[in-house]
Amino acid sequence: MDNVLGDKLRARTAKEKDRRRDSIVQSALELLLAKPGSLPTMNEIARRAGVSKGTTYIYFDTKESIYLALLEDDLHGWLSDIEKALSYQADDKVARLITAILGFKQAQPNLWSLASLSHSVIELNIDSKALLSYKTKLAQRFKSAAKAIRQHLELDESHSADVEAMLMQSYAYLLGQWQVCNPPQSIAKLLKGPGFKILQPEFDQVAEQGLYQQWEGFMQRINKKAEPSSGVLNRLFRRS
Repeated sequence: MDNVLGDKLRARTAKEKDRRRDSIVQSALELLLAKPGSLPTMNEIARRAGVSKGTTYIYFDTKESIYLALLEDDLHGWLSDIEKALSYQADDKVARLITAILGFKQAQPNLWSLASLSHSVIELNIDSKALLSYKTKLAQRFKSAAKAIRQHLELDESHSADVEAMLMQSYAYLLGQWQVCNPPQSIAKLLKGPGFKILQPEFDQVAEQGLYQQWEGFMQRINKKAEPSSGVLNRLFRRS
């Protein structure tokens, strides 16, 4: 990629520093997409960005911190987009919710490739204070998105914890399915034959189907819990 400043030109203004940081981050993402599954070195990232290794360390302590920044941007963007999408009225509330959750396909296409490396690679070499800050902000974003979902589904506050758990289940489901549908390249080569098609389904298809099953089932359980009390009242009124 083109070096926007040149390593010999010191980034002085806040705008120039942001541009250099963005250059480093974008270079790191391009390298990861070229060879998914393992993080490139700081030397490789610096070379790609057209800066020195020392310059890279001015902005990020470790290569993992670069990818954590990428993941944080994608996760926060995804959850914010869900909230925005649910601010519009819809006749089929579950369908609107599923469409909102699947919005990552256009807005955050690299979300799951980053998330799949989160626990096993990215978070292992992050300063504990920085990691705690990341987790705290992420928990707040999940809670905010879950609140928007609860309000969209017209559920009262007593279901807050249920909706939060469901949102995390959807996140875990999408992450797990992405990993199943996108094995490492060395393994994918072994699964080219027609007999292995069952082991490598289409991510978009299973993602949508699974989310519908999760959230439609959730709403059915919520509605079913409300039925017994109303049924008892109806029987009492019939007797009277």
